[in-house]
Amino acid sequence: MGAEMKKRALLLWAAVVLCGAILAAIAITTQGFGLSDSTSVDPRERAAQERCERDVAARLVAPSTAKLQSVTVASAPLDPEVVDLFSLTAGGPLTGVDHARISVRSVQGVVEAPNEIGGTLHDPFTCRAYFVDGDLADTLVVFDHDH
Repeated sequence: MGAEMKKRALLLWAAVVLCGAILAAIAITTQGFGLSDSTSVDPRERAAQERCERDVAARLVAPSTAKLQSVTVASAPLDPEVVDLFSLTAGGPLTGVDHARISVRSVQGVVEAPNEIGGTLHDPFTCRAYFVDGDLADTLVVFDHDH
C-alpha cells in the first residue's frame, strides 16, 4: 500500500507541475493572459526618447559607436524664464506659441562614446522635447561638457 500511495503522490505532483508549466507558457505567450497593455507607454515619451537619442548622437564625434546608458523620460514643466528661454525666443518653431499649448518631456541619460584622443567619454545629457498641441515640435540637447 505504501508504494501505491507514493506512486499516486508522484503522479499528482507531476500533474501539478505540468499544469503550472502550461499556465506559465500561456501567460508568456499572451503577455499576462492579455491583461497587460503593451501600448501603455506614452507615445509622447517614446517620440521624445527616439528624437532625443538621434539629436544626442548627432552632436558626437563618432555617433555610430556611441552608447546611451540610464536613459529616462519624464514629464517636465515648461520653464520660460530660465531653462526653456532660448528655445522659446530663438526664432525656432516655438517662437510666439502660447505657452499653454506647449508640453515638455525631459530625457536624461549618460552617453559613452570615443573621444578625439582615443579615450571614452562618459557625459550626462539632458534633452528637452517640446510638444505643441501633442505634436513634437523641437528639442534642446544640453551636455555637461562641450562636444
